[in-house]
Amino acid sequence: MIKAVIFDFDGTLAPLSLNFDNMREGIEAIAARYVCREEITELHNLYTLELIYTIQAWLKEKGSKFRSEAFEKLCALEVHAMQGGHPYPYTKDVLAALREKAMKLGIITRNCLKAVKTVFPDVERWVDTIVTRDDTDLVKPNPAHVEIALSKLGMHPYEALLVGDHPTDIMAGRAAKVHTVGVLAGRTKMDTFGEAGADHIVADIRAVLDLL
Repeated sequence: MIKAVIFDFDGTLAPLSLNFDNMREGIEAIAARYVCREEITELHNLYTLELIYTIQAWLKEKGSKFRSEAFEKLCALEVHAMQGGHPYPYTKDVLAALREKAMKLGIITRNCLKAVKTVFPDVERWVDTIVTRDDTDLVKPNPAHVEIALSKLGMHPYEALLVGDHPTDIMAGRAAKVHTVGVLAGRTKMDTFGEAGADHIVADIRAVLDLL
């Protein structure tokens, strides 16, 4: 029986407003003060967070200084991009309805908490736990991100549903052995969710109520 629902944030609970190219450029500009451009180019296939973690490891004792600068810049870019944003009009209604069903609710996101609260200031009133990159380096698609949320909610994997708008959500959920739902409200097409192995594909989070 499903007793908990864990949500991604951007594109799932709120419209996607982040400019990923702008964020990448900002972090690469900082990285260029520590390593050569050729080394940065070699990491073109990594997401921005993984780029930061990789360069931090390369730098060893200087890595903490780079990491601090990089995350300060990244959080500032996220907060700026999310200024004036709001959750989807139906988000709070869905969360309230899930609470009425006695569901435990969580959020996992690769964002910083400050950025989430820029869009959803009272988010902590609506969910039981939020696990951001401030809490762990092992963010999705690493299953540890989901496992941390499960632990905070006091749930086993088979008791939880993970809902997200990106293949990394599905990858993390499958690796953590939770049920997965891909939502088309964000940036991912149905075929891509199918290839990722989503258990269900729906238009948006309102359909989660029907699934339950």
